Amino acid sequence: MSHSLEQFIGQPLRRVLYYRPQGDANIDLNWPGIHDVGLGVELTFDTGYFFVTWDNAAEEELSVYHGRMVDFLKEGIFEDISQHADWQAHIGQPMEAVHLLPNEAVVQIGGKQVFVITAEVDPDSLQIDGMADNLVVFFSPEARNAFYAQYPDTQTA
Repeated sequence: MSHSLEQFIGQPLRRVLYYRPQGDANIDLNWPGIHDVGLGVELTFDTGYFFVTWDNAAEEELSVYHGRMVDFLKEGIFEDISQHADWQAHIGQPMEAVHLLPNEAVVQIGGKQVFVITAEVDPDSLQIDGMADNLVVFFSPEARNAFYAQYPDTQTA
């Protein structure tokens, strides 16, 4: 884990923001257990913020930055998703760990895992495909594992 994220261990999660492309404004892309996020996921704690975004410098790579998305990402819209049923079980719970893999960030909060993966959801079929410049949040290991079953050569934790 990045040294700058260690300060968040044990801190309760207070708020979650998604950073979506401008074209996704006013479109609900959150299905039960699976959210098509777009550009970034920001987590707010008592002592600060960090966010996960895809890195346009390297295909299918994620980056985690200390700070607020608004200071780094300039094009798009912010959506406060904290009240969504999928996040409610995590709000107020302590963060236990963050693991960054080549195309996935795993955040452990209150004994549960949230998976942020470079992927995209087709809103008509709900088919999930790998996508280097989009993020999907999975709230269960089963959904995450079903996604990766499509890509048997992908290295996962």
